[in-house]
Order: sequence, then structure tokens, then C-alpha cells
Amino acid sequence: MDRRKWKRNITIMVLGAFNAESLSTATPPYKWISDPWSIFVTFMFYGLMLLIIEDLVSRYSLNYRKLFLIGLIYGILEEGFLALTNELPAPPGFKPGFGRYYGLNVPWTIFISEFHAVYTVVLTFIIADLIIPREKPGPVLSKWQYVPVLTYLAILYLFVPNHVINMVSTRSNLAFLLFQPELFFSNFFLINSVRVYPSWESVAIQLVAILVLSVLVIRLPRLKLDSSEKEFVSRKSFVILVLVFELMFWIPYIAQFSGGPDLLAVIYYLLLPLVFWRLILSKIRRDSLFDLQKVAAISLTLLLFFGGFGVFIYLLQRDLLSTIIVIAALGIEVRLITRKYFQRIKRERKNNANQRLGGKYF
Repeated sequence: MDRRKWKRNITIMVLGAFNAESLSTATPPYKWISDPWSIFVTFMFYGLMLLIIEDLVSRYSLNYRKLFLIGLIYGILEEGFLALTNELPAPPGFKPGFGRYYGLNVPWTIFISEFHAVYTVVLTFIIADLIIPREKPGPVLSKWQYVPVLTYLAILYLFVPNHVINMVSTRSNLAFLLFQPELFFSNFFLINSVRVYPSWESVAIQLVAILVLSVLVIRLPRLKLDSSEKEFVSRKSFVILVLVFELMFWIPYIAQFSGGPDLLAVIYYLLLPLVFWRLILSKIRRDSLFDLQKVAAISLTLLLFFGGFGVFIYLLQRDLLSTIIVIAALGIEVRLITRKYFQRIKRERKNNANQRLGGKYF
């Protein structure tokens, strides 16, 4: 067994689940230990899906642009086919019926898919690439390892109704299954009596979106990042740009688009990542040295802003334990990132081997 490979795999699984769930306050961090549901359902779903993405990225040498598209697919799969928040009458943070067409909450679907693309997938892989770089491309999972992974995920998709978790207590389902199966089955049927089933139109729309995104991942050509106008772009420029994106991404959601038309919300969240992507790529093209320091600066900006948002919410909720755990986890991640990329830059300077990394990552 390649220990370094599996160390990286486990890092990706843990980072993706913890940052996306606990920093967003969706799952308080202590529940990863105290709640079997969080471990065997939430963590395993994040972990196994990200493990498949790592295999695809490593097997086909995908860059962050294609990784973002895969992240959008991930968001649709989780929220549209596991949690079903894309189909709920009132998704979190949006008014009931806001932007709802053919059984699909369109503004929420776009927002949450972009959330997962940025924070669950891209940020996870940036951090993993900084602290445990992939040594060489190639398959991560064999065809026989795919069998238990896909089987576990199929069970989650078919039998875990996360979308009614706030309506019926399901936290002890796995404990019931192991020790009191009769209670498990009675609770299971109770859950399914109130579960929300998506309309065929919403399923069709999301499957078409997944198909289009998949074609883009396969067919999208590599960018040419050469430019006739070269200049030094400071890390501060990238930090400011990412901060502006963070603010523009979260402020409309916090405001819940109060009083605004749903079409405006759709256009806003469709254009925002495109504009941000073009701006950051334009800076990379002009930059005479886009190195790991700048990649790390981007990841730290995303992580600290998002983590700070989570800490603020936990403080408002007076959840001191979660606040302490999240601050400690952020400290560990920041230390790992800064230590790794400073060591690498030091080695590169010592060996006179600095090089532009834009083509490799983007």
C-alpha cells in the first residue's frame, strides 16, 4: 500500500467533510464523535465522493478549472439526490416558493452547487496539494476498490432520507439497526411516510445539468496562460480579489434576496463565478511569477473568511465548544499550509528552480 497516497486520500476526505459541514455550521464539530449518523452517513458520503474525485483528478490530470465543474456536479448530486434540499418547499435561507420552477428551487440549486464547488471540492484540493502534493498522476482506486465505494454510496442515495432529518428524528437509526432492528424499521417507515419525493421534471433538469457539466469536463481545452504583457502581481492583489468574491457570494444569501426577483438571484449567481474566474485568470496571465505562495494566499483567504464566518455563527448560537474546536482546526490547517509552502519556496530558491505554476493548476 502506498502510505503517502492514502495519507493524502484521508486528508482530502477529512478536510472536505469537516470544512464544508462544520465551518458552515451545518454539523457542529462535536457531532462527528457523538452522533453515529454524522459518522456513517455525512462523513462517509463526503469522504467517498471526494475519494472518487481524487481518482478522476489524478487519473486524468485535471486542473482546477475542471475541478470546479466537477464540484458543481458534486453539489447537484448531494443536494439534489441525497439531501433533496433542491426540491424542498423551503430550502435553508430562502423563502418558501422563491424561484421554484418544475419542483426545483433554482436560485438555491445554483447557490448551493457553487458552494460545494468552491468550498467542498476546490478548496479541499488546493489545501491537499499544498500540504501533501501528489507525487505522480495515475489511478487512486482500482476497479475492485470501486465496488465497495459505489455500493456504500448507492445505499446512502437509496435509503438515507437526509431531507427529512428536521421532521423526524433519525440520528439513532444506525444504532437502532445494530441493537434494536425493530425500532429501526418502524422509524424507517415513519420517515418514508413524510419524505419528499422529487418531481420527474426536477430530476430531468438536474440530470441534464450533470450531463452538460460532464461534457464540459471532458471537452474543455487547456487554457493558454501566455501573455505579451508581463508584470509582477503581488499576493495582496489575489487576496483582495478573493475577499471581494467571498463578500459578493455570501451577502445576497444572508439577505435571502429579500424583496428581489428570483430571476435576479439566478443571473447573479450564474455570472459571479464567471466574472471572478476571468479576473483571477487575467492576473495569472500577466503575472511574471505565479508560485505556490500565491496559491497558498488564495487558499488561506478562502479558508479564513469562511472559517471566520462559521466562528461568528457559533458565537451567536452561544455554542462555545464548537467555537473552540473550529478555531483549533483552523489553526492547524493554517499552520500546515504556511509551513509547507514556505518550506517549498525556500527549497526552490535555494535550487534556483522557481517557475510559473499557472499552467499546472489552472
